[in-house]
Amino acid sequence: MAELAQRVVFVGAESTGKSTLSEYLAHAYGTVAVPEIGRFIWEEKQGRLDAADYVEIALKHRAAEDAALPRARRWLFVDTNALTTLLLGLEFGQVTEAVPAELLRCAEDCRTRYAHTFVCADDIPYETQEVRENEAWRGRIQQLVLQDLDARGIAYTVVRGSVEERAAQVRRVLDAA
Repeated sequence: MAELAQRVVFVGAESTGKSTLSEYLAHAYGTVAVPEIGRFIWEEKQGRLDAADYVEIALKHRAAEDAALPRARRWLFVDTNALTTLLLGLEFGQVTEAVPAELLRCAEDCRTRYAHTFVCADDIPYETQEVRENEAWRGRIQQLVLQDLDARGIAYTVVRGSVEERAAQVRRVLDAA
């Protein structure tokens, strides 16, 4: 079935429900989801990353997607992508103007890697965690994500509301495909 599976990615700032929605939909469709790999590396290194770490995140995330694809049924739900990895690296100042070529390649590949891109709106309550910034940061990053998608010409659908409401919005798009 791997040849039939298509990648569906959820992007947005932290605490916008990407993880919850990707897992919810994977369960609903009887398929698999790929978690945000960068989160594990960020926590392991306590946020002290450099440009090489962001390349590692992008490559490990892609590898996780590729490994999950043969187990996917119709859709592979993906929490975050290399565009967000690049954006966060730049915003945290851990990736400088001299962005590693491999990270740029992974980010550029996002134009065609995913069959559908969904942006999780920041209309849900912000969930404070030790490794997160704050709600103002979330709003700033959310705007940057939308601007980046627009600048790159990547089509996307913004989903809003509860998990169930967001899932229904995604299902309408996917079931029509």
